[in-house]
Amino acid sequence: MAKTAQPAWVKRIHKLLEQAKIKDSSLERFGARSHQYKLAQPLSEEKLKRYEEQNGIQLPEEYRDFLLLAGNGGAGPYYGLYSLDVSEKESQNPRTYCVQQEPVIYPKMSDEDWERAADSEGKRKGEEVHPYAGVLPIGTQGCTLMTGIMLGGPYRGQVVYYDEDLCGKPFFVREKGFLAWYERWLREVIAGYNEEEAGFGLYVDGKPGELMELYQQTDDPEEKIEIIDSFYKFESLPGKQKTYFKQACRQESNMEVRMKLIKMLARFHVPGMTEEIEKLWEYGAYGEAVSIITYEGGWEAKEKWYERILEKMPELKGTAFRDACHTIRTVKECPNVHAGRLKEMLEREDLDRNDRIVLFQSIRELKGKEEVLDYFIKYHNAEDDDPLMLIYAVWAMEGAEDQRLKEIYVRLLDKYRTHENAKYDYKGSQMVLKGGCCMGASRPEGQLVSNLMRRFDLFGLDYRGAWKLLMDSGRWRKWKEENGV
Repeated sequence: MAKTAQPAWVKRIHKLLEQAKIKDSSLERFGARSHQYKLAQPLSEEKLKRYEEQNGIQLPEEYRDFLLLAGNGGAGPYYGLYSLDVSEKESQNPRTYCVQQEPVIYPKMSDEDWERAADSEGKRKGEEVHPYAGVLPIGTQGCTLMTGIMLGGPYRGQVVYYDEDLCGKPFFVREKGFLAWYERWLREVIAGYNEEEAGFGLYVDGKPGELMELYQQTDDPEEKIEIIDSFYKFESLPGKQKTYFKQACRQESNMEVRMKLIKMLARFHVPGMTEEIEKLWEYGAYGEAVSIITYEGGWEAKEKWYERILEKMPELKGTAFRDACHTIRTVKECPNVHAGRLKEMLEREDLDRNDRIVLFQSIRELKGKEEVLDYFIKYHNAEDDDPLMLIYAVWAMEGAEDQRLKEIYVRLLDKYRTHENAKYDYKGSQMVLKGGCCMGASRPEGQLVSNLMRRFDLFGLDYRGAWKLLMDSGRWRKWKEENGV
């Protein structure tokens, strides 16, 4: 049925858009430069009906009305809303979407159900599966992260966030309809909420007082954590909420909830929160305690706790281990902080790739690299074929002077300088870009070669000249003879 009168909600949205544009006049919020708080012209009823007929679907009423009366894409969360034409084009991937089918995803899916839904090649069921069947993409959040709307099933009309690469379970926003989700975005832009730290739509709606009331009404630890995480959208915390949550923290018996409260209150500089770390430590919640010290505790907490963190590091893994490394790197100027304190960590075999990268990064910042030199000599001699890890190992030894390192680096240059990816980056190094600079290395093997070059001060040449030396076998051989390596 054709729309003849403009509903009040359309006027309200346009008014809120104007206020949001004024609030963020410099377009500093994430994605704002893409949409600039402008909606495209509304879609005609004829075009919308043709789309629905051709695709055998009917759009959810609120979203349909938005396209017809407010705008066919433009201003919206993250990078904005797609026009219907773009949505149609994006949904043409037959391995991911099938808008006519009933949806298979739902809120808070179990890991087992998600794995089954994400089985796009049909390995489990013996048939092709559309992970996001019944979902229409309506916007992008960057890379493969998407915003969609459910076209059918019990969650029809609800906005969902998902990853086209299937790297995690989908997230259904709490608003049941499109308009409530959209207006909430506008309200939060106008209020100046910190979207970059919290991520729009991922947290519970409400002002500080409203969130406190919700917290008081629940005994569910998961709900409490969701509410606590929702406070990160605020720039400051009112005194009433500081007092209440400080008391709630002292009375909380669930360690995960308590950790979240301490971290949130420390974020808002509530006095006494760093003392609460001691209780987490006593309970054995070392990872939670280290996280608070690293990101919310400030210099005083780091200086007070780093020795105890060093004692516990052999037991920490994953995020907790990486947080510990960050803290040790921060206090690098303390007299008794040096690379040798992390020597035991280097010998651990249970660290994953990310843990070891952060460990190498921390050692790069510390004094006393000669204390771990033997480890890195051995590491380089192990013929590791992972150029990315070798880059971090080279960085870790920045500033260390030893003939053995020089010989290793020359050997690595011999190995990687003729790799096809290094040759690709060599070509880029010979290009003169705007401003007279050269294109830097972009592929792992090329980046490794580039970083090894810097260990020899680019052989006394400029960047382009150093690459030319490496790519000329005769000159490279002569350079090695002249330098005794």
